[in-house]
Amino acid sequence: MKKFMFILVLLCFAVILSAQTDKSKVVLKIGKQNFTLNDFEENLSQMRINFANLNPDMKKRTLDQFVREKVFLTAARDADTKLTEEQKKNIERLKTMYIITNYVSTLLQEHPVTDTELKAMYEKNPQQYQTPEKRKLRHIIVSDEAKAKEILEQLKKGASFEEIASNNNSDATKQRGGDLGWGQKGIYVKEFEDVAFALKKGETSGIVKTQFGYHIIRVDDITPCSQKSFAEVSQEIKRKLEQERIMDFEQQLRNKYRVEVDYSVIENKK
Repeated sequence: MKKFMFILVLLCFAVILSAQTDKSKVVLKIGKQNFTLNDFEENLSQMRINFANLNPDMKKRTLDQFVREKVFLTAARDADTKLTEEQKKNIERLKTMYIITNYVSTLLQEHPVTDTELKAMYEKNPQQYQTPEKRKLRHIIVSDEAKAKEILEQLKKGASFEEIASNNNSDATKQRGGDLGWGQKGIYVKEFEDVAFALKKGETSGIVKTQFGYHIIRVDDITPCSQKSFAEVSQEIKRKLEQERIMDFEQQLRNKYRVEVDYSVIENKK
């Protein structure tokens, strides 16, 4: 048994040593510079590319890209190429944002949003986590009120809504029999929306005047609002609570460092 364990340890050590040896193999030489497989894979990792998932052709292409980068970088260094002042500022700005992001992430890890907080927010504001009612609408739209009245009379006598829309509509819905598709409150002008969402399924409105013309509206179908489950919105709630927590942290820091802001300086600046 002891002999078996000893052999097993040796095999594991051999596998690890083999992997380390592979990583140290040189894949590129530029003059006296050597670049190993590990250098290449780290470069891919920075670009979020998993080498193991690449097919043989892609592996060659990514290595060619690595070679191209190192060749040009070597030449640029030999030519003593420098960053511009603007580029230096951009790099400093990026470093600043990374530092802030790391600091805020640490704060959130130390003061995490709990499941209890998430569920409390969900139960306190259920109306915020609903799928709104949607309606499939169709309309006839003309620019003349007299024409609209004439069409309304035709509809009352049994004329085809779709056919009249195809022959008379003054907007793009003429090509599809007046079909406006599915929509919810907030995407239509008020005069149109007030009427469209007061009708029942299958009902047709009277004449509705808006800035676009004279409409006659029909409701083809209705999907009622529904409550989203906690699982569906938990991440959304978490992001919201984390943003609130970050704002609290900011206020605490403003107090701690006695921050004073004079907005008048920018209000008068032209």
